Amino acid sequence: MTIENMMRDAVQEGVFPGGVALWGTPREILGAVPVGTTRLDMPGSLPVTPETVFDLASLTKPLVTAALSLLFAKNGLLDIDAPLSEYLPDVRRTPLENVPYHRLLSHSSGLRGWAPLFRDCPSDHARDSLQRAILALPLSYPPGTRTEYSDFGYILAGWILESLGNVPLDRLFDEYVRIPLGVADAGFTPDAPDSPLVKRSFAATEPLEEGGISLSGIVHDEHARLLGGISGHAGLFGTARAVWELSRPWFGEGDLFPRGWLDRFRTRQDGTPWTLGWDTPTAGSSSGKLFSSFSIGHLGYTGTSVWMDLDRHIIIILLTHRVHPTRTNNRIREFRPRFHNRIMEDLLASDSSTNEGENSRNPSR
Repeated sequence: MTIENMMRDAVQEGVFPGGVALWGTPREILGAVPVGTTRLDMPGSLPVTPETVFDLASLTKPLVTAALSLLFAKNGLLDIDAPLSEYLPDVRRTPLENVPYHRLLSHSSGLRGWAPLFRDCPSDHARDSLQRAILALPLSYPPGTRTEYSDFGYILAGWILESLGNVPLDRLFDEYVRIPLGVADAGFTPDAPDSPLVKRSFAATEPLEEGGISLSGIVHDEHARLLGGISGHAGLFGTARAVWELSRPWFGEGDLFPRGWLDRFRTRQDGTPWTLGWDTPTAGSSSGKLFSSFSIGHLGYTGTSVWMDLDRHIIIILLTHRVHPTRTNNRIREFRPRFHNRIMEDLLASDSSTNEGENSRNPSR
């Protein structure tokens, strides 16, 4: 079955209303398949194209917050081994006081994975109230003893980066990452007049209330929405090509990330599956069974993902809006590993054929 047929079948079977699959190397896009529609709740909706903008959700964590952390460490603005109290005074006299910054990035800080704190935080003092609520949470485990995937750790990391850079996270992302890489199709708060994504076509997510109009160009995550759409854990929007462009430096392409820091951020931490910003393949992983052990990737709750095989120089991106019209649709969990296996089979077979051809032409190899 071709990737196009696999994607079209997924739309027909209700795995997601639409999506874009993109794959290749860090130097070349080898294939891109858009399928489906941008929304189901309005007549005359636009088809998904390679230019459709998706809510990238938690891809914000590695592509923005981890990337900025690496660059700030490189520039001497951030010591990732320093305790959080050095950068966030409000954690003093809390269990997080002596936790090093890097534990926020590897989900080993002790912070709880998630809680609906947004429900009790007034929007007029969103940051202050949410910070107090996060710091009031009891730790789920002693820091450094295990991992628990946590949005709250990345929310704190984003605030620390903002305090160090003296501007909001979206401007830091533009200054340090997006503009240096020449990425046109990614950004926060797409409805802002100066957004690079203003007046674009968006893949819709959920309505705020039953019977309402689905969100389009407005962040799906509740805590990010409380914070005005700009946060260290979610809020980034982009096209599939933009995700490819933002992922390329993690292979060592270009000169954005220096090798020493890149190696540290791509290395598994404390025997866990997490690096400083990225997941790695494990049994039952969404990456499937064919990625090498030296691979990194991440998922987004809205139905997005990127996986990179750093050994084989392969990147596979899947952007969908599986949360439209409802987040209760979890069929993508079964689809993702099959999808990755199918593309990897083709890429590895092609690579094998190329190598055999080169060997026949060069017997000494």
